[in-house]
Amino acid sequence: MPEKKYLLAIDLGAGQGSKIGLFSPDNCLLAQTMLPLEKYGNTAESLADALTEALAEFLRENDSRLDAVRAVGVATPGLLRSDDSFLLAANLPFLNDHNLKNLLAERTGLPVALENDANAGAIAEWSILRVELLYWVFGGGWGGAWVTQDGKIKYPCRDWDWDDATLHYTSEPGYAIPLPKKKLRDLFYEVGASFDQFEEILAKELGVSLPVTGPSGSPDHLRAEAILSGPGRFRLFHAIVGDDDAYCEFLNIHETSEIRDSSIAGKHISKLSRMRVEAAINTDRLFGKILAEALHIMVKQAKSDDIKEDLPICLGGKPSYALPYFGPSTQRKIGSLGMLYYLRPSVIDDRGSNANLVGAATMAEMLFNSQA
Repeated sequence: MPEKKYLLAIDLGAGQGSKIGLFSPDNCLLAQTMLPLEKYGNTAESLADALTEALAEFLRENDSRLDAVRAVGVATPGLLRSDDSFLLAANLPFLNDHNLKNLLAERTGLPVALENDANAGAIAEWSILRVELLYWVFGGGWGGAWVTQDGKIKYPCRDWDWDDATLHYTSEPGYAIPLPKKKLRDLFYEVGASFDQFEEILAKELGVSLPVTGPSGSPDHLRAEAILSGPGRFRLFHAIVGDDDAYCEFLNIHETSEIRDSSIAGKHISKLSRMRVEAAINTDRLFGKILAEALHIMVKQAKSDDIKEDLPICLGGKPSYALPYFGPSTQRKIGSLGMLYYLRPSVIDDRGSNANLVGAATMAEMLFNSQA
């Protein structure tokens, strides 16, 4: 039998497909490939078959076989149950109520670890820093995790009963944290912007009537991810500029078009911030202050769970690249609230690595060691 010297990591995607990585036990990425979305099929079984075939072919291309692999780790969007079956598979509804972990284990004969991708990203960050930390990833929404010093996820969102009040703020912070609209109005006013205009933009985008409600259906709050995300930063910018398109003189014709697309506008808002355009500076100043308010709300809940005062907060995802612009206002606000937490960019992002793959590989190694 060959030496078990490899780890397989899967970043299960619902867009282009799944990234697959071959890792050494010390988390060094040796090779990478992709399983296109069109090869998934439309059942949990067909996806497990396609992944297993892709893993075997990938290993053959790298002069290896499944029996040289220690374990497989899978990072996935969506919500899970305690038995690792899917409660809600984001954008892959055919996985709902199915256990992809067990299907892969049966087909490959290998131990399989499966975790929500925000948690996987947090574990990746921990694999480098090896300290207790908070990890927040900003993308289409805002997810995160509180990781202990030994790499365990505290308060994972498992078996959720769909009641916002049962979500721990460190688990699904963007979804669960209620930002008071009264406070938001004051913060918008400080930069000469209208919160009501922001709410109108949000309501139109979501296709809902005003007022937009927050956690537990509260009309007096917003979900934090409505602002603290890539689309949220986009909404802030357009609420601040309103009908004034003077910022366009700093952009070329393609950038002017793209800044109206929430999926790619972020880099152009950052360009305007670098150029000291007032609307972009105010966008990031406001983003930072609101992030600090959300942190304050989260900490008040987590203090009863013995959160450490000096815990590092590692930021991943596209809006985190704007940390130089919104970070100072966040840090100042954190200090004024008497908190000692500090923001830092994700080590994984700084290295240009895929956090979900690194986290999946780390989970695979931890599972292998626990069974050794």
